[in-house]
Amino acid sequence: MTRIERWTGALACLLQSASGMTNESFATWLGIAVRTVAYWHSRPDTVPGNSNQEILTAALDRVSDAVRDRFFRMVSDSLKQSGIPRTGNVVLDVVSDAANSVVNDPLLTSGPVGAESIESLQEEMALLARAGGMAAFDTFTSARRLRDEARKLAERTRRPGDLADLYVIVGQGTALMASTAFDLGHWNDSAALARASTQYADLAGHASLKAWTYGLQMTLANWRNEPDAALTYFARAMRAAPEGEPRLRLRYIASRSHALLADAESVAGVLEAARRDRDMAASRPDDLSRSIGGEFAFGEARAAACAAAAWLDLRNGEQAAKYAREALQVYEALPLSRRPYSQINGTQIDVAAAHLHMRDRDGAAEALQGVLDLPAQKRNVSLTGRLEKVGRLLTTPAWREDSEAQQLAERISVWLAETSARPLS
Repeated sequence: MTRIERWTGALACLLQSASGMTNESFATWLGIAVRTVAYWHSRPDTVPGNSNQEILTAALDRVSDAVRDRFFRMVSDSLKQSGIPRTGNVVLDVVSDAANSVVNDPLLTSGPVGAESIESLQEEMALLARAGGMAAFDTFTSARRLRDEARKLAERTRRPGDLADLYVIVGQGTALMASTAFDLGHWNDSAALARASTQYADLAGHASLKAWTYGLQMTLANWRNEPDAALTYFARAMRAAPEGEPRLRLRYIASRSHALLADAESVAGVLEAARRDRDMAASRPDDLSRSIGGEFAFGEARAAACAAAAWLDLRNGEQAAKYAREALQVYEALPLSRRPYSQINGTQIDVAAAHLHMRDRDGAAEALQGVLDLPAQKRNVSLTGRLEKVGRLLTTPAWREDSEAQQLAERISVWLAETSARPLS
């Protein structure tokens, strides 16, 4: 039977068209985010990650014969229009081959860099940064492609303005790679990429991006339980960070570092200082947040989630629950297609931990209900690490004799075992 060896965004969109579905209905049918489908439309040459490759193959297997025939007729028409031959029962990747021929065209590898090329990369980077529903591996490969394209363009120009713009794109792409490498469980690689992204931001003279990348290094240090190293990055970052949102984000990340040092007074102090930065942010919008947004923005939800994590480290369930609920309220006010599932589920886990600190088992179980039902492709290292902490809380003497608490602990244990048995993507 004719089959697809490697799915691309273009082929996925042809399957959607053959099925007669909207972006929303196609995403629901596949069990993925609407933003992922929209991204396939905007970047037909993108190659989905392994999990989405499997999802698309399974989807093609379960469509009706009429839809399948229509799909392959559409693919065949695309092949004829492009002039690329078809071999045996394997449909060649028409979009990828065409893209490769353009990338390697000698006409494009010489001469000055066109403004439209840089603007196109900037637009694609903004779209990728805002694609909160994409799988981590898809984000990583897309960010690497954009970074590599920007680096190639940088090798062809000596114009300072173009170089600065391209170094910013390279820095942003490297930063997204660092963030998603962490979600994929590659902590050392993530740290190396984060350091490189800071260097690119410095080369570009982009203070906001430099502050953001320092904040990423702080976050990684916190996850490694190295709060002293995180606070060293904090001191460097504050010297470079513009007033307003960049400093606001850094202070909230630092609150977690102080919490890991069991310094409640410093946590309260840095959160109080952040309130002043919030007032400044309202009157002085940050260019990185405004022009790119998405992963590079730091709104009320992320601020509240950071504060919740800090109070959790101090075992203050009441304060942690208060801030975590504030974060969830902001997330839930967003349209469904824009809700970042990873941050929402991570905050739900924090709510559960807060309830356990308050000796409220039922509240914890309710908060975890959606998390424990997440499909494997929606799980990542951040969620796994948080859920492991909840599991450890349930082994403490306070819950050891509670049968329902132990049932919850068993569900968490199964979730973690299933997740570790499948590579994260």
